[in-house]
Amino acid sequence: MIRTFTPRGWAAVLVAVTAVPGLPAAARALPTLVLINETRSLPRGLYVRRPGENVQRGATAASVQPDSARVYLASLGAPPDMLLLKRVAAVDGDVVCREGERVFTPAGEARVLGQDRRGAVLSAWAGCRRLEADEVFLLGEAAESFDSRYFGPVNRRELRGVFTAVATW
Repeated sequence: MIRTFTPRGWAAVLVAVTAVPGLPAAARALPTLVLINETRSLPRGLYVRRPGENVQRGATAASVQPDSARVYLASLGAPPDMLLLKRVAAVDGDVVCREGERVFTPAGEARVLGQDRRGAVLSAWAGCRRLEADEVFLLGEAAESFDSRYFGPVNRRELRGVFTAVATW
């Protein structure tokens, strides 16, 4: 049996064929609501986005990878669209300092490594700076966390929301 389509049927086929390839792009445009953290930056677990929550010191925020961090993260096998989940250690107006092997923020101090466990040299900066109105300083809880202590402040436009842990392991 051969089936023929009416003009209306062909229109439905055309819509279906053109819409399906667009589904992945539409899904990428939606905000990330749930993240699974498998890194040592923060406790491993399931994190849920808190819509409408303001980014403030102490919050857990997800960020796209800063341009200055992409090459290093790719060398670790991180896909380019992987979000970074970190604590906000400083916000606009706060002063952040790096002295030797320590970085100092209003949230406390953190150790800075000269190289990672593979022996790769990690970027370094020194001195103090006051964060601009659109900047935040992100830190993981582990010394091995690749974060603002190496790639510097992150623009708020790069943040994809505030998250809270709902289950950790």
